[in-house]
Amino acid sequence: MMNAPLIVSRHPGAIDWLQQYFPWLRDAEVRESVTVSDVAGRVVVGNIPLFLAAECAAYYAIEFAGAPPRGAEYGVKEMVESGARLTCYRVERVD
Repeated sequence: MMNAPLIVSRHPGAIDWLQQYFPWLRDAEVRESVTVSDVAGRVVVGNIPLFLAAECAAYYAIEFAGAPPRGAEYGVKEMVESGARLTCYRVERVD
């Protein structure tokens, strides 16, 4: 479904956190990686390169208040403890 939000993440904990704390993402499509055609005109949540974010209708990055959990898989608890949040960005390519 092209108008549905798309979550881009390889981390089960991040996906669980998104679907638990953001009801509008509960039924979102989830992919580990994407191309320009996958994100074009869509609402995308996750962490993707800027050249892909520039193609999105809206782009929400997962950010942390402190250092993000690194080096091991993390769960919802670690996301919350690290101050995880979504921040919406409008990215535009400038030639």
